[in-house]
Formats: sequence, structure tokens, C-alpha cells
Amino acid sequence: MNKLLLNGKKALSITAGIIFTGLLIKTIDDQIPVNLIQKDFAGYINNESEISYNNSEVIEKIVTEESKIKDVPIPEKVIDKRVTEIETYLNKRNSPLAKYAEEFVKAADEYKIDYRLVASISVIESSAGLHCFKPYNAWGWGNMTFDNWTDGIWTVSEGLGKYYQNGLTTPNLIAPHYCPPSATSWSNKVNYVMNQISE
Repeated sequence: MNKLLLNGKKALSITAGIIFTGLLIKTIDDQIPVNLIQKDFAGYINNESEISYNNSEVIEKIVTEESKIKDVPIPEKVIDKRVTEIETYLNKRNSPLAKYAEEFVKAADEYKIDYRLVASISVIESSAGLHCFKPYNAWGWGNMTFDNWTDGIWTVSEGLGKYYQNGLTTPNLIAPHYCPPSATSWSNKVNYVMNQISE
């Protein structure tokens, strides 16, 4: 009987504690104005005269702020000067490769070669793609047929990247391997076109 009474008192104490805690939280919640929370959280209420909380006003302010963000101009794409140089030069020659100027630069950066090299070789070997002995092969690159100009640019760039890795980093050094029968003449022409592109 005493044990049952003791258990009942414990249960009553726990229940009273839960009710008290709930009432305390409810009282604190009722005492904190929503507008003060809004003020600290979002910064929409700037002074005490705005203490009266109004949903529609806050929503209007949010929409206004968002529209200001949308009105900020997006900066134009930065155009790489190297792309412009290659495009300008190849356009003067009516080359079908002119619109692939960006590919020349991307591939050159990828394989760490001079950005002008692949375009210049195309000028010497095929008048910049106007007279190819194999489809899309503007570089006299073996006996290969490429799927498209992009394929050709990236394949030749990768191949020339291997020359660079072996220390052959100028047309003069590349020429004996690339064009052995007329190495000097070939390298002089490639050098000339490279200089023309970057003038």
C-alpha cells in the first residue's frame, strides 16, 4: 500500500513538472513578439515605429529586395585575347577553322603547347583547312581522317603536346620529326604564321 502511494506521488510530481514546463514555455512564447524575431532574423524591421508586425508588408519587402537582385547586370563572358587573335587571322583567310578558335586555345592549354601552333600548321599544310588531303585533316597528320574539326584540333594538339614533353617546344625543334624532307622551310613558315597571328 505504501509502495503504491509512493509510486502515485512520483507520477503526480512528474505530471505536475511536465504541466509546469509546458506553461512556462507557452508563457515565454507569448511574451516574445514575432516582430522582434523577424527584426533579428531578416532585418526587415529597422526601428521601433515598425514594431507592429504585418505579413503583407514583410512579403512586399522580400519581393522588392529579390527584384533588386534580379536587376543586377550579369557580366559578359570574358573573351580570351588568344581566341580573338586566331579567329581574326583565320577569318582573313576564309578558313572553315575560324569558328573553332576557342577549341585551338582550349586544346593548347590542355596539352601545354603554344596556342598558335596548331592553327599555324593548318595554314602551312592545307591553307587553314581549305585543301585537305583527308576529311578534316588540315595538318598533314599521318594518313588520318578525323570525325570533325574539333576532333582534328584536339588530336593534333595532343600529339604536339608529346613533342613538348620531350623538350621540342618550337617549330624549329619539331620540324625534323614533323616534316623531315623540308624541315627548315616548314619551321620558318610556321614561325611566320605564328607571329602573324599574335601581331
